[in-house]
Amino acid sequence: MTLDENSQPNSDSNSNSNSNSNSNDGATTLASGRTGSHPSVRFEQLPIEGGQLARLNDTRSLILQDVVDRTKKELVKDPSSLEVLLGDALHGERVRLKRFKPNFFTQSRKQGDRKLWDQIQAGMLRPAAEVERMKLLEQVLSHYSKEIGGNFDPRIYWLAIRAVPWAFSWLLNAASVRRILPWGMTESLQSRLAIVGEVPHLQKLAKKGTILLVPTHQSNIDSVLIGYIIYLMQLPPFAYGAGLNLFSNPALSFFMNHLGAYTVDRTKSNTIYKHVLKNYSTRILREGIHSIFFPGGGRVRNGAIESKVKLGLLGTGLEAEIDNRLAGKPQPNVYVVPMVMSYHFVLEASSLIEDYLVEAGKSRFINFEEDDSWTSAKALNFFWNAFSSSTGITVRIGKPLDIFGNLVDEEGRSIGPNGTTVDPTRWLTTRGQLCHSPQRDREYTRQLGETLIDRFHRENTVMTSTLVAYTMMSILRKHYPDLDLYRLLRLSLAQRTLPYSEFLSAAHEIHRRVMKMSDRGELYVAHEIMNWSLEKWVSDGIMQLGLLHDSSVAKVQDGVIWTEDMNLLYYYRNRLTGYGLGELIDEKGPRRKPGEHDSKGFLA
Repeated sequence: MTLDENSQPNSDSNSNSNSNSNSNDGATTLASGRTGSHPSVRFEQLPIEGGQLARLNDTRSLILQDVVDRTKKELVKDPSSLEVLLGDALHGERVRLKRFKPNFFTQSRKQGDRKLWDQIQAGMLRPAAEVERMKLLEQVLSHYSKEIGGNFDPRIYWLAIRAVPWAFSWLLNAASVRRILPWGMTESLQSRLAIVGEVPHLQKLAKKGTILLVPTHQSNIDSVLIGYIIYLMQLPPFAYGAGLNLFSNPALSFFMNHLGAYTVDRTKSNTIYKHVLKNYSTRILREGIHSIFFPGGGRVRNGAIESKVKLGLLGTGLEAEIDNRLAGKPQPNVYVVPMVMSYHFVLEASSLIEDYLVEAGKSRFINFEEDDSWTSAKALNFFWNAFSSSTGITVRIGKPLDIFGNLVDEEGRSIGPNGTTVDPTRWLTTRGQLCHSPQRDREYTRQLGETLIDRFHRENTVMTSTLVAYTMMSILRKHYPDLDLYRLLRLSLAQRTLPYSEFLSAAHEIHRRVMKMSDRGELYVAHEIMNWSLEKWVSDGIMQLGLLHDSSVAKVQDGVIWTEDMNLLYYYRNRLTGYGLGELIDEKGPRRKPGEHDSKGFLA
């Protein structure tokens, strides 16, 4: 496989304590056949190597038992608390099971859960002298660990890395009205994937320690693509946390159950489950198994870059590295690598933004749209539309970090705030002893989380569709400055129709601001935004926004531009929030952090 330098200039004036250059020195474009976006490269057949994950099944029983033992040790420091722990878990699981509506394939899962908790309830109704609470806890720990724990089958991996790209390539050729017989196909999945950024850096670090890859999360499509992207980067397969809901589909469940996926059930919130999940993630990192998880939790519902991360799972990297150093392992380091995936359109955008607005606006939000939940037919429609156009997906591998949030060089050395090399052992030593220190470690993980949010924003690639949506929402806000978010979303069609000449003028101004941000290293911009004329990139953005959804997010005709769906316009506009970019209106007040709202309720 050949590599080309990504020619986009982008300096970095990182404002946090881990400042370093964000230029594309060493950054590469791994995959793209799109002549209008990135240099085209040639793919060669890659060897299949399972890495540490290939040995997971050999050690799985030992890993699960270690998870049970470690979790039990953490939870029974005060034996009198077992009654409360089990009682809380029992109550939460009873509520969850009442709400869980299984399909044909998940009915057995519900039955197994109900059987367990019937046994736990029966045991807790008897005196502790007759039924030891420790035995009940062990039952729960064993059940949770087996549910969470993943498997890996090299044969299924071999099948997946051939079948998945072939299926996508077939769809690509069919959608592009090309020959669809295997010997006549002229395009492939790789031709629509642009993998850019710190790829060689990541490849080197994968041989020096354990990688914790932390992507942004917009769509369920992310989970489908990431495994193949890792293969294209010539890395061994990674273990990954996947929502238990994704295992409801039997075909998808078959592959995930054999490719190292471990389940994450976000409907379980009890302390016992959280400890088992954390300890499993820590244990496989200690095993040297490269891992993936979405640090924001689920998909971002408002369309913005993540502004919050789950510190519990993120902290497993720190915990694993401390354990590795205490055990004297030769390669103890855990490297945290951000990854930002950028799409022109998101399959579940309508339902995601509706969920967000219902939660944030309560009674102020009135929904008139039909349900847009995930279905197999809609997933097929997503790829059909993506492949029948010239659109693509940009995946940027960000600058690797250590477990404290410091940048890491290609030799795996941590670079501190003052530019000097950091010895992680010294940072993990308290009173002269290398050890776990809960209060200290929480602070390190908090710093890592803040740095990760900053890196997500800096590694984001602004697409033409994003810039079109942001521009249009900015003009509407300028026309109706007294309206809050929920009143603006209810504008009539006539009220949200604008002169196209006014739109182009505003697009020129916002383009100028975004390019200045790119020059300062605060974000990246797509090739089209950098090199195309105003009219051309605007037309591309409008076209891209119109590919997937039933209603037009932006449409131009007879000298005017309008939107048929204000909710979607707001969703795609939000991808450019969190930068202090500013609207075309005078919104006074201090610059807000990512995820905060302005005085009218808009993401700032």
